[in-house]
Amino acid sequence: MKRIIVFLVLTSIISCHKHLETQKITSTKINTSAMVKNDIPAQDSIFENEIICDSVYQNKNYKIVLRHFSREKGYDENDKNTVFIFSKKINGKYEELLRDSIESHVGAYEFQDFNGDKIKDILIQNISDIRSNWTYYLYLVDLKNDRLTKVKNFNQIKNPHYLPQNNLIDNEVMSGRNWTSFYQIKKDTVFDFGYVIYNGEDGNGNAVDFDKEYDKTLSKVLKNKNYK
Repeated sequence: MKRIIVFLVLTSIISCHKHLETQKITSTKINTSAMVKNDIPAQDSIFENEIICDSVYQNKNYKIVLRHFSREKGYDENDKNTVFIFSKKINGKYEELLRDSIESHVGAYEFQDFNGDKIKDILIQNISDIRSNWTYYLYLVDLKNDRLTKVKNFNQIKNPHYLPQNNLIDNEVMSGRNWTSFYQIKKDTVFDFGYVIYNGEDGNGNAVDFDKEYDKTLSKVLKNKNYK
């Protein structure tokens, strides 16, 4: 069986608490069948971030691996370029609990509660558009069952921001006319309340009092039959 040389494997061990990072460069031989099995095209170099999450989820022994692989010029930006792996150490050995193939342009990650259960969830950066509006994949963390739930359509919200006092998500999108909307997570799906607030001018060229419109729209959301 042919073997493919992966010339660069960059392994980063990162502390979730202090974000300290050490790196080592090695060369690894990986056969073609193994790379296909792990969702990695055989011609790509692997860049791997390993995040030990003991300070975020105490006494849970969780680990995240973001396995990125390079792309040739002109690749389809909708293709997957990263494997996200969530594991737990059991009896001294990490056992994989979830694996997901995603597209992540910079490989950034965050830990933040997005559903009001006081447990920090996992966000993995998806894309950044020409105006630097970022999107993320969101994985809700269930500590009791050692389980992640990927939230459908969350990566369609640009610059998401959680409102803990209302258990809502708003955003601020930079565009020709900056705008804001409201969302809520319902089980494993994002619900869009359908309101859009524009900042600057309305469609008729009249100035908009954004703060006033924001408060008015938020009141509508809180009274909406779909709000909970």
